[in-house]
Amino acid sequence: MSTDKKIVRTRFRSAVFSRDNLTCRRCGKECDIDELNVHHIIDRNEMPNGGYALENGISLCAECHLKAEMTMNDGAHFNGYTPEDLYNLIGSSKEKAMEASKKLRE
Repeated sequence: MSTDKKIVRTRFRSAVFSRDNLTCRRCGKECDIDELNVHHIIDRNEMPNGGYALENGISLCAECHLKAEMTMNDGAHFNGYTPEDLYNLIGSSKEKAMEASKKLRE
């Protein structure tokens, strides 16, 4: 991984953790920084510039992150873990995330 990509990822994680106060936005569990994950609500490969925009990230504990990943990747359905549900938790949307992602390199 390039140094530039590491910087982008570190800034993204820090911004999401800061906004979410080191708390899982899905279940409300307060976590240590090493117990928390930043989840890309829409896969970074489907977003401009890797989707490293605050509007596309959400802090999730390990259990909630697994459910979100399974909902996104495996077609499993856990109530409250669709992209729309997760965007609602952070006051965002796919459209807002797309626009913010487009501006990352401007």
